[in-house]
This record gives sequence, C-alpha cells and structure tokens, in this order.
Amino acid sequence: MYIDRPGKICEGLYMLGIKQSLMYLVQGPKSMIIGGAMNWIAPQLEQQFKDFAIDTDSFEYLVIPHSHFDHFGAVPYLKRRFPRIKVLGTESAARILSKEKVINYSEMVNRLMIDIYKLQDDYERMNLKIDAVPIDRIVDDSTVIDLGNGLEARFIETPGHSPCAVTVFIPALKALFPSDAVPCPLGGVDKQAHPSPQFDFTLYKQSISKLLPLDIEICCFDHYSTVTGADARQVLLNAVKICKEYEDSIVERYRLVGDLEQVAGQVARESLEVGGFEFLTPELMLPISRAEVRNVLKSTGLIK
Repeated sequence: MYIDRPGKICEGLYMLGIKQSLMYLVQGPKSMIIGGAMNWIAPQLEQQFKDFAIDTDSFEYLVIPHSHFDHFGAVPYLKRRFPRIKVLGTESAARILSKEKVINYSEMVNRLMIDIYKLQDDYERMNLKIDAVPIDRIVDDSTVIDLGNGLEARFIETPGHSPCAVTVFIPALKALFPSDAVPCPLGGVDKQAHPSPQFDFTLYKQSISKLLPLDIEICCFDHYSTVTGADARQVLLNAVKICKEYEDSIVERYRLVGDLEQVAGQVARESLEVGGFEFLTPELMLPISRAEVRNVLKSTGLIK
C-alpha cells in the first residue's frame, strides 16, 4: 500500500509534514520524531499536532537522519518549541552540523521555499531561522532507545547517500525509516527514484544490503511516501536492482561521451523532470548529480 497523505499510519505511528518534506512520529510514553525536514513545513506541523490530537508533552527525541539541508531544517524551530527534546544523530552528523557554512547554506535553501510559498510572516512569527543544530546524543549501530510500551528504536548506520546517514528501525511496529538511504517510491510502488550516492556508491549499496534481512511491514521515506505490507519489503528488493541499472546506465553514458560533466548534466535534467521538489533548482541539482555520477564511476574503477 502506498501512503502519501499525512495522518495515522498505524497505532503509535504518524506521518507528518507534506509530500515533499516528511517527518514521522513514533508515539509512546516517550515519543520520537524521526526526520528533520525543512523549516517551511512548520505551520503544517502545528496544524497536524492539533488535527491528529497528538500529545506533544510526550516528545522526548528527534532524530536527524543525515545532514543534508532538507533533513534538518525544522530542527531549530522544534528545539525552540520543545526545549526538552533531545536531538539525535551520528558522530559524523554532529561534526558536519557544527560547521557554520553548512548551517548558512541550509538557511539559504530553506528560505527559497519561504519566499516561493510567501511564508515570510510565518517565518518571522514562528522564528523559523536555521541558526544552530546541536546534537544532544550520538547514536550508532549499537544504540537502542526504549520508548516504553514495548517500543524500541534501533539505529543502523547507513552511509553512502551521505557520510552521516542513519536508519531507524522499530521492531514492534516492523517499521523502517531509511530516509534517503533507499530510493523512495515516486507516485506508487512501481516507480522508485534513482539511487542518490552523493557520498559513496559502494557504501550506498552495502547499506541497502544491511537493511534487507530486517522483518519490515512499513517503510517510511522522508520524501513522497510510506509503503506498507508486502510493498515495504519490495522497495528494498527493488533498490538492489535499481542500483545495478543505474550503475550500468552511468557507465554506458560515460563510455559513450567520455565526459563526466556531460553525463552529470543529463542526469540532473532527468531528475528535475521528475518534479515535485521546487527547492531543487538546476543550480542545486547539478552538483548533486555530479557527485552521484563521480561516485558511481569511482566504484567501477573508471575514474579515480
């Protein structure tokens, strides 16, 4: 089943935000928000807290899945709104998010959406500025957090898309939160995004393999959707095939034209044609695609 509208997924699990920029709430005696999203969804979050009758007093943890601008933009706002929340991330994420240039870049890109959606009044009224993103607790493969009522959050380091990526698994719900470590479904389970190995393609594939043995019935992505039932496992199996197809396509194009920049331009244009992400302008998409193409070619030994 493909779910792309915020709301209750199952008992104790909610999808929040909007399709472009999703977060999740695992609600127990100690509740955990998974995903940092972008700051311009804050008005929707506040409305959803009310509409879904969410007990915000139970908020205890917030997980930053990785340090890209579209996955921690709402964290400063939520930390100011709920000071008791402990922000969780990997050691690598903490190091990256301590850099002023990373924070400033995220503020700039998030402000693009503030301007596009004419949310300047909300930005000022709600204090949505991205100024600092401290990590309160480091998580790694050994981390297990007890949320109460039989809910445990287990953490799995899944680098490749980024060096600092972490996936959350809630065994009691059979729910997986891979963020961008796995290509997300676009409009349905029969169509997934292409792989996004912005850091390392070999690690990206290895991270998917780490997730395959898990017993899951819910797979919650930070963009577009959640899939449930048999489809949840299928998207992981599909990801292995998609990685191979993507690698073959990049290698074929590079061997044909012999120019990384030209191949990156093709991939960037194709990604933008998918649509749905106003914040991914051609200027932002090209360096992303360049990194992806370079990492694929490095993994195959075609370039160093």
